[in-house]
Amino acid sequence: MTAVFINPQLYVQKNDKFTTGIVYMPVALAYVVSFFKKNEIAVEVKDLFGQNPKKSKLFQDKIILGDDITTLKFNNKNKIKCFFVYANQVANHNSIKNIVSYLKENYVGIPVVILENSQAVTAYSLDVVQENFFSFGSDYLVVGDLEHTAYELYHNLDNKDKLKLVNGLISKDFKNSKINFVNELDELPIPAWENFPIENYWDLGYSHGPLSSKRYLPILTSRGCPYPCKFCVVPKTNERRWRSRSAKNLVKEIQYLKRKFLVNEFHLEDLNPTVNEKRTNEICEEFIKEKINITWKIVSGTKVESIKSLDTIDKMYDAGCRYISISPESGSKELMKEIDKPFDYDHALKIVKKMNEVKIFGQACFILGFPGETNQDIKKTRKMVFDLTRKGIDEIAVFIITPIPGSRIFDKFTKLENLSNLTFTPTWRDDYKVLSRERLLLYIIFLTTKLIFHPIKIFKQALNFFSKNFQTKMEMVPYKFLKITKFQYVSKKNN
Repeated sequence: MTAVFINPQLYVQKNDKFTTGIVYMPVALAYVVSFFKKNEIAVEVKDLFGQNPKKSKLFQDKIILGDDITTLKFNNKNKIKCFFVYANQVANHNSIKNIVSYLKENYVGIPVVILENSQAVTAYSLDVVQENFFSFGSDYLVVGDLEHTAYELYHNLDNKDKLKLVNGLISKDFKNSKINFVNELDELPIPAWENFPIENYWDLGYSHGPLSSKRYLPILTSRGCPYPCKFCVVPKTNERRWRSRSAKNLVKEIQYLKRKFLVNEFHLEDLNPTVNEKRTNEICEEFIKEKINITWKIVSGTKVESIKSLDTIDKMYDAGCRYISISPESGSKELMKEIDKPFDYDHALKIVKKMNEVKIFGQACFILGFPGETNQDIKKTRKMVFDLTRKGIDEIAVFIITPIPGSRIFDKFTKLENLSNLTFTPTWRDDYKVLSRERLLLYIIFLTTKLIFHPIKIFKQALNFFSKNFQTKMEMVPYKFLKITKFQYVSKKNN
């Protein structure tokens, strides 16, 4: 019998192609597929976005990229034991809903299971919105680490008494949301990228992290995050538990992926990869020792205070690190205390200066619209953008807070009508226009300051855009905008 795994289409906000519609290769899903294969279970993967990412369809205020579920054909539908649908991003909720509804109507009797993406801040806690999923036909929800729970579910589908005992499993009839953590990450098999259309991801020419190579792959060096930030879903989906892989295990995976897929660029999609500085140094030392000769980038953000020593930055560069995203969030200490994420302002400036010196490109992420944010808080954020830019930060990313289900601020917003509207461009917020203007102002401050203190960088980044050798996300985003616009035009013409 076969387990079918489905990755949904990608939703892009029509009025903001720049910020929305981030491409994530489904690394957590690839882990589950690999785990099933290791245990000799037949698998079939249908990546709706990945198999046709240039196909575009307009629906209301969204651009939908990828194949519709109705176009899919399965190798042997009579041998399908269950469907696993990957809830990769909350913005793709409507796609997930459509997939489940179609499967329940056309494959009667085959269970449909939703897999939580617990390793992304753009995903959502299935536990919090479980009734939403059950309302359109989902049979089971798997939360937390997926491998063992999904495997136990598959083997016990005909025994509900056993299912009730499976940690990380929720149904209409029972709830066991205690996470079945994988504590020994080294024991997991390498993600099964051979089952995914990775060539199509490469052909796009853009990704979540800045692409400076035609071929890349995401990698998870750890899982979870120990910090309690109120705007983030991760404290709920990982219970503030951080687990890491060994340096030797990482080298083993990288060497394998280099040989098999001819990849030399890796994007670290960890929620917080540098939590343990000793481990960070061990990884760098192992990379240098084994001469693996790769470029790697921390693309999802990390807490800059965890990089305590400037020497660590030197070692990261020597080991192939060329990009680090940090998350200051706000320049206001008062607001950061309210967010529950203390931030060392002065240390961040030192680290950014050092990154600039050794030529590691850097991003600083900020949020606007946190409940209780004042004009004084925003003024302090403007100053921080100026200070970080002067020290050499290469780009900023400014997001308007959206209430992710599972975050501690989720219940503070009442105007939300559709989960797919939970993007970083929340036009449904009453204060959206005000926050949008402030976001624009922060970008203006950044670009003006950069032009004054680092004019050569501005020139080089323009060249990077035209050469498609992206060192920052800001260089890549206009390219992504143009590509999606082209997809729209071609699809409209063909139809």
